[in-house]
Amino acid sequence: MSETASTLSYNARNKPPNADTVRLYRPRVFNRVSRTRFERNRLGELARHVGRPLSFAEKIIANRICAIEWELLRTDAKLDAGHELSGHDIRGRLAAENRLRLDLQALGMQPQKPAAPVLSDVLATIGRRSRT
Repeated sequence: MSETASTLSYNARNKPPNADTVRLYRPRVFNRVSRTRFERNRLGELARHVGRPLSFAEKIIANRICAIEWELLRTDAKLDAGHELSGHDIRGRLAAENRLRLDLQALGMQPQKPAAPVLSDVLATIGRRSRT
């Protein structure tokens, strides 16, 4: 499978490690530079998870997922800093969590199924078993 620009995580020269072997990127400060890095990271990981170039509708959903997660992380940082959230902010946070869950479901965030075995591999395995 050839990789296109929409399936690469960072850029063509930088192949990132698998998401399951490293911690997810989480900004320490919330500014334009860290948001750009966060969005590039998350959009790339979503595209890698889907395993193919994203369609136009999927790109809309993926961008929405990034924006919602960014706002949730900003709210978490406020809570960690000791700020108290108003009732309105708490309801907005709960709504954002629900919207994130639904958007991830819409994008099809189910675990990837292993590829079906190739006939030649199955026959080779059977041949090896019969020899022993």
